[in-house]
Amino acid sequence: MKTRKVRKFKINLIKIKKVDIIIVTIISILICTLILLKKVGNAITPILMDYAEAKATNTATLMITQAVNNEVFKVMNVEDIFITDKDDSGKIKSVDFNPITVNKLLNLITNYVQEYIEKIESGDIDSLGVSDTIFSNYDMKKLKKGIIYEIPSGVVFNNSLFANLGPKIPVKMSLVSDVSSDIKTNVTNYGINNALIEVIVHVEVSIQVILPFASKNVKAQTNIPIALKMVQGDVPNLYYPTSVN
Repeated sequence: MKTRKVRKFKINLIKIKKVDIIIVTIISILICTLILLKKVGNAITPILMDYAEAKATNTATLMITQAVNNEVFKVMNVEDIFITDKDDSGKIKSVDFNPITVNKLLNLITNYVQEYIEKIESGDIDSLGVSDTIFSNYDMKKLKKGIIYEIPSGVVFNNSLFANLGPKIPVKMSLVSDVSSDIKTNVTNYGINNALIEVIVHVEVSIQVILPFASKNVKAQTNIPIALKMVQGDVPNLYYPTSVN
């Protein structure tokens, strides 16, 4: 009887050891898999984020341009931003900006740009009222879900043969802070005693690029020419062109 008990004990001990080995093996495989996935993720995330950042920046810039061209010019005449001071004979003494009109213009641009980007973010593109050709490079079904682009995971191999292979990784963007805008000018000489004034709106917006496993804050900025004004000065009776040796 004692011998039988010892055998049973040995058999149970062997079974317990086998179970422990299996459990330890499974846990080790899981840990190794997680470590491997983390390393692979750290390696490919910058590549995918570069693609996503470029697409989100292009989309934000497109929305800035469309908001200014489609909305702002409908409600105000940008020529009103100039104040021209003339003397009694009608000659131009100075050209300046109307601060009230400039502030109104910048507020309109800021509000419309923010509205456009928020609608792209939420997928409400039908209410933008822009031409379908504007979104010709986008998947409209995805865009209505707030997805501005899908990156093929094969791009991480940096090989054209694999560029379109693998599962698609969706890219979204979100407005991080308020849109900022400012007026800039370029003044160049034109002809004899004339000046050409170009008015440019600089718009900057901070957006968040969102991937399923990472996100990044980036800035999209662009310069949009909105007005061009010729200022004619007095033409001198005598003009001596500068000779070039």
